[in-house]
Amino acid sequence: MENLTVSIIIPSHNRSSSLRRALDALHLQTYPIDLMEVIVVADSCIDDTLTMLQDYKAPFKVQAIEVNCRSAAIARNTGAASATGKLLLFLDDDIEALPPLVESHARVHSLRPGVAVIGPYPPKLHGGTRFFDVEVRSWWEEKFYQMSQPGHRFTYQDLLSGNLSLDAELFARLDGFDSAFGNCGGEDYEFGVRLLKAGVPFAVAGEAVGYHYEHETNNLDRSFGRFRQEGRSDVLIGHRHPELRPILPVAAYETADSLVDKIVVAIAFFWPAAVDWLAVGARKSLDLLESLGMRGTWRWLRAKLRGYWYLRGVIDDLKSRSALSSFMQGEPAGADLGRHEIEIDLQEGWEAAERIIDEQKPDGIYLRYGEVSVGHVTPKLGVEPLRGAHLRSILALQFAQPLAGAIAVNGMPKSAAHSERSLVDNTLLQHLLLFTVLGKKPLKNPS
Repeated sequence: MENLTVSIIIPSHNRSSSLRRALDALHLQTYPIDLMEVIVVADSCIDDTLTMLQDYKAPFKVQAIEVNCRSAAIARNTGAASATGKLLLFLDDDIEALPPLVESHARVHSLRPGVAVIGPYPPKLHGGTRFFDVEVRSWWEEKFYQMSQPGHRFTYQDLLSGNLSLDAELFARLDGFDSAFGNCGGEDYEFGVRLLKAGVPFAVAGEAVGYHYEHETNNLDRSFGRFRQEGRSDVLIGHRHPELRPILPVAAYETADSLVDKIVVAIAFFWPAAVDWLAVGARKSLDLLESLGMRGTWRWLRAKLRGYWYLRGVIDDLKSRSALSSFMQGEPAGADLGRHEIEIDLQEGWEAAERIIDEQKPDGIYLRYGEVSVGHVTPKLGVEPLRGAHLRSILALQFAQPLAGAIAVNGMPKSAAHSERSLVDNTLLQHLLLFTVLGKKPLKNPS
């Protein structure tokens, strides 16, 4: 492995004990200590963070920078500006890095220079059984599971800055995180959009695991506040990248289907304080539903409240219903798509189809199996370009039923080479198709 110097940047705000745990975990890294430096950006801290850092003893260089901006984007950029390492590794202050974390990031960069590398940070399990704890834990576990799959097609929303590394020169060339996002969050998603536009691939370092202690400060009320911030940040993403507006959740409030939703949106814009009062009252009902064990109703009401507080963030920025309409009249959905689409006959074999995709780099694909139409992989915004590696996952998840019917009529596809890999892949696809036909999903690997 190339001896890459790594600058670990940790923004922190009033979480001294959590920060200390994060720093202590870095003592145990398997990566050479002399190739690491840690830069802590203490943002508007009024606890004992700065005193703790002055007295902290570490086997690696620790630099503390004090800022007063209440902005994760500015804090990370400030740390990056002082970094001397070839690689920048951004870690949140509530991440406890396992020993291989830094080495795993560096290994992926050595094998694939120029990528943005995301490390998993699943929640630290403490046996919490509250509905909210279970939901959050399940979301994060599913997120990292999906991202780690070989055929996963990355989107801008996969760019998670809690455990992220990339080349320092690349970060500087793209001007880092957008400081306009301030304290509303979302700067990582916007940075993900720019990385994809610049042709930067994403990768997951599966062994770069850090345990996430977010639960120590996380609760249901705080989560609703985050959804409000997400509404604000999505509006800003839409301003920065108008072509994404049709795929942002904001669009759902412009084209609300049901009469009830339309009324709620209209009242929320006209008299937000009244709807806020109703939302706060509905929030109290969640505790009652949980005490009664009504998980399904709890999920339904929480989803409604999440949607409202997201809309509330949109209202914070756009102010009026007419402004929302104007916002959604930006560039059409296909404005930033090259619309280079091709047709592929899957009967010629999976490997042949994958080669064609890698050679022609299409935005979309019309799939057929002999004379039978299988489906259309439409051009999409905010995702990485189509690669051959995506094909089998797309077939299994989106087109399994029509493909199963075509295979039943015409037989298995040709194989460019009857290799062991081809046979294994064909068997795997048959199993996926069988599960789909039977209305079941394949089990996840429990390990």
